[in-house]
Amino acid sequence: MWRNRWVLSVVVGVVLAGFLWEKPWTSLAGAGDYSGKSQEPPPAQVTYRADVWMDMKERVVTGTLAVRFAPQDDKAFFHLYPNAFQSTADLSGVNWEQVLGKQREPGGITITDVRVDGQAVDVVYAGKTNTLLRVPLPVSKQLRQTEVEMSFRLQVPYNNGRLSFNDHAMWLGNWLPILSVKDADGWRLDPYSSIGDPFYSSMANYHLRVHLPAGFQLATSGIESVAVVTETRPERRSTYELDAWNVRDFAMVIMDDTYRQTSSKVGDTTVNTWWQLGDDPAIVERLHQVASKSLAYYSEQFSAYPYKEYDVVKTGGFFGGMEYPCIVFIQDDLFNRNAPMGEAVVAHETAHQWFYGLIGNDEVREAWLDEGLTDYATMAFLEQLDADRAKGYIHLRLSQSRAAEAYATRGLTAWHSVEQYPDWKSYNDLVYGRAGVMWWTLKEAWGAERLHQILRNYVTEHQYRQASGKRLVEIFSDASGADATPFFDYWLGLKLDKATLAEEWVKRVKHE
Repeated sequence: MWRNRWVLSVVVGVVLAGFLWEKPWTSLAGAGDYSGKSQEPPPAQVTYRADVWMDMKERVVTGTLAVRFAPQDDKAFFHLYPNAFQSTADLSGVNWEQVLGKQREPGGITITDVRVDGQAVDVVYAGKTNTLLRVPLPVSKQLRQTEVEMSFRLQVPYNNGRLSFNDHAMWLGNWLPILSVKDADGWRLDPYSSIGDPFYSSMANYHLRVHLPAGFQLATSGIESVAVVTETRPERRSTYELDAWNVRDFAMVIMDDTYRQTSSKVGDTTVNTWWQLGDDPAIVERLHQVASKSLAYYSEQFSAYPYKEYDVVKTGGFFGGMEYPCIVFIQDDLFNRNAPMGEAVVAHETAHQWFYGLIGNDEVREAWLDEGLTDYATMAFLEQLDADRAKGYIHLRLSQSRAAEAYATRGLTAWHSVEQYPDWKSYNDLVYGRAGVMWWTLKEAWGAERLHQILRNYVTEHQYRQASGKRLVEIFSDASGADATPFFDYWLGLKLDKATLAEEWVKRVKHE
């Protein structure tokens, strides 16, 4: 996720970046030149099937959901993230205001008719504002798969965040009940926090049937270009049957007929940029080119992008950008603002298709893992695209990283859980700035090819799986032939007394 508040806090840097980014692009081969083969995914362990109806007048989504998975004990938990926005939720304070804005309307999701393998069970909520659903499961060592079914009614809230609407669109991020992860620490029931992206999910297959009223279209984590579409009369509804295989979530944007799309191919992937009539054509084309060229660059540097579609969608809100599998939300004013932030946001969210999307991680406890690599990849792409124009953005991140050292005296590090950060500024400085510049430092010392080769190994090992910070440190220790712990302690743990050991490790590896 890109936090636009950080950009607003560094006005001088943005002005500098604006001057540096004015000239047109001249580097990088055309996005369509990329070709590559993706790694075959292992079978997903969870399958979601949903039948959903969109009421665009009332901003209500109703439907049924069936989730099939292998039980891990005598219960399962589902996250009900929309209930974080109920009228009873305490969303006061500056941190929530930065996420949601001041003008808001509550929303939430109600669950009914829960069944386990066809047998009715009680609806049991958990969490402070019913943000969890607890489902009892049959105890049987012979049971390899179980199926949980439920009906739901979602009242979409109004705010500046990931799940909201305006007069022309409704964007659904973290909207569908999703099975909680059970890891070595047990069931991960982390609440929807005001800071960071407090989500942690595993790969799954999705099949959705989406019923839309006439005059609306959609972009989703699925493949719209091969969706089965049925028109019904006299109801004047369209029904889309959509599939998304091996993804960590399923997001969607419903748009009215003011929306248009610009499309191009990157290898076997169709890139769609969704914009509105009245948007600046030159800016729309620029954002689309960034989406296409960055997708090609990351495919070349880290691993081939395995999905057939990638959607970049204009939404409302004031969050900058938000990543989901095969689709990203981009705040609306960036489609008419002649400023570098729009291109940086699109490049950043596109990099998340690898670091979060393909290579999962615990975004609650190790947010630096995906955000740091994502922001490094963004800097590397922008520099490759046009080194002069990228200087302003890179300078801002370097300054942010140096300033982050002051947090050492406050006991804050880049390797903290999201709930430990007191404000968005500390989170941005450490998780984006400090972690991103850590990788940039290695690139400057070793060269991009050497660093990216190790990162390719990391991607290959963890593609479609969950990565961890501990394992990443081990990978760099093994690849370098020397313990990388002091380097990561200095950069992420803000153990400033290890600066010399960190520098020695970098130099030792450089000369080997």
